[in-house]
Amino acid sequence: MATGSPEGLWRETELSDSICNQRLEQFQRTLDELVALYQRPEERRIGYGNLRHEYSKYTKDDKTTINIAVIYETPGGSTTQINVTFDTDAGVFSYLDRDLENHIESEDPNQVLETIKEQIREIPGKRSQQLVTQIDSWMDMGKGRYEIFGELNKLLQTEFLGGRITTTELKEGIQHVVAQHAAGSPQGA
Repeated sequence: MATGSPEGLWRETELSDSICNQRLEQFQRTLDELVALYQRPEERRIGYGNLRHEYSKYTKDDKTTINIAVIYETPGGSTTQINVTFDTDAGVFSYLDRDLENHIESEDPNQVLETIKEQIREIPGKRSQQLVTQIDSWMDMGKGRYEIFGELNKLLQTEFLGGRITTTELKEGIQHVVAQHAAGSPQGA
């Protein structure tokens, strides 16, 4: 969930331009609604890595910036963050592109939200890929099928919500283990 009172953050910045204020408030309302869609039921929340967001404000040299962080985890607990800043003086959002190479600036909150939506839609695939990578790592360490099944069971039950796996991810993980063991063994065992 968002920390602090986002509306309070906006008002505290005393934005001189009401258009900038409206832009930021529109963004905040829509992002709050978007993230809420991925928090229930629990299986969905886990499948999207305990997706949540936070707002913070910082001021440097009389320039106020709002930081918006959209946060999620992959199986095992690695945290990833989608970060957007809003320059309250210029009324401009800033963020990195999907490849994390180019800095993008936009006055359009909808453009920024579409970018965030695209990245959210990719979370299940990223989580699945991370799980396969982890399974391959366990295999490279010499762990057998039953040890890996035990590790997957731990991920299914871990208390750390974002690091937990869904039953669908468990099934995919087991299928990967079985396929890898069958491919690597002459008897298919």
